[in-house]
Amino acid sequence: MRKFFMTDIHGEYKGLKVLLKHAEVDYTQDQLVIGGDMINRGRESAKVVREIKLMTEKYPNNVYALIGNHEEMMGDYFRAGDKTFLSHGGDETLQSFNKTFSNDSERLVHMEWAYSLPLYFEDDEFVYTHAGLNPFEPLDEQSRDILWMSEFDLYSIPKENLLSLTQGKPIIHGHTPVERIYFDGARMNCDIGSNTYSIEEERGLGLVCLTEMIYWVYKPALKKIEKRKVGRI
Repeated sequence: MRKFFMTDIHGEYKGLKVLLKHAEVDYTQDQLVIGGDMINRGRESAKVVREIKLMTEKYPNNVYALIGNHEEMMGDYFRAGDKTFLSHGGDETLQSFNKTFSNDSERLVHMEWAYSLPLYFEDDEFVYTHAGLNPFEPLDEQSRDILWMSEFDLYSIPKENLLSLTQGKPIIHGHTPVERIYFDGARMNCDIGSNTYSIEEERGLGLVCLTEMIYWVYKPALKKIEKRKVGRI
């Protein structure tokens, strides 16, 4: 079984499909974890949510999805009327959902699913979450503040503190866009910046194979995939 991680898709439906096909992910044997922020910025947020929801239902023992801060904002908008969501790509996301789902109940089911996902997932090797973990809170009592944790704050925490929290398992996360993926033994940021930067930048949508410590980056503007090795620190 190979272990894959993809995060911060941000409406990049084509990249999602292309990368999973390119890596030949076998959902009956391989494990795939989605690290949140499926929506906003890109034009096809609803298709991304629909696809991932379908995968988790069809392969419940192999495909897992987590909530990101953008899904959290969507939930705050619908539950409490917080308009922060609208200023972070929410308008385009709502248009995407209206276009993709003609049935109101089906549309709401997918939205509610997206903003009701768990904060983290744990297997025998890693702990997966959107942005980070708080070493001062038990793993099963983490507050939703961790969805907004900056890379600076997470990487300011001593490695031994984080590994003590997770019983020695490295944290696999996203949230803060980076040019390259590095692993320092305690954490790995896998957000390559989907739909955040221009053609000149190194960013795109990434798919990480944790088993082999390699990753692929899909660059929509160039319509190409690059294969890279995870760096070691």
